[in-house]
Amino acid sequence: MPDNTIDRMVNKGVSGADHMKIQTADALEEAARRLRNADIAMHGDDVKAILHDAEAQIDQFKEKVGVKFDEMEARYHEKVEPVETMISDHPIPAVLIAIGVGFLFGMLICKSHD
Repeated sequence: MPDNTIDRMVNKGVSGADHMKIQTADALEEAARRLRNADIAMHGDDVKAILHDAEAQIDQFKEKVGVKFDEMEARYHEKVEPVETMISDHPIPAVLIAIGVGFLFGMLICKSHD
């Protein structure tokens, strides 16, 4: 599995999470602004309505984030599962390849320190 595929999946998930975070912050700021601008003599029901509206928006954003997370997790498992199956079906070659790659990285690191 190419590293750029993983990077793209992670970047897409992070950008989606950032977007949801910004939307949630905007909803909270809007609710705070409405409460600050509200008349002090406002009834408790009006304040409750503002808070309920903000809570509904936040719940909607939470649901979107959960769906996006589930989608990202499903795509990740779709990409990783064949590799896990190959490793579990052929453990000795997998270990030998891992040892070889580790040895090569070790040699490269040792040469770069000289």
